Amino acid sequence: MTDDYGTATWRYWQKILNDAGARGSYRDRPPLPVRARVVFERDGEVWLDGTATRLGFDGAIFVESKDRRVHTIGVWLLPDDVWWPGK
Repeated sequence: MTDDYGTATWRYWQKILNDAGARGSYRDRPPLPVRARVVFERDGEVWLDGTATRLGFDGAIFVESKDRRVHTIGVWLLPDDVWWPGK
């Protein structure tokens, strides 16, 4: 297997163990480049580049990712799992 994670297919999808769960209400935010700590069921902890686009009212952050292991357009993470310049 190569390290090319550009194409999403069901063969590469993995459950995200630190997913904070979907939020019913949130605020759209201006896109912000971030590094997100994601814990995959098979690959374990990895830091992915992504874009934060939504903020839950409880502080959770939605990070869009193009990593093919992520089977949706992104994942909700707790603030401790997201880093951006100036944090």
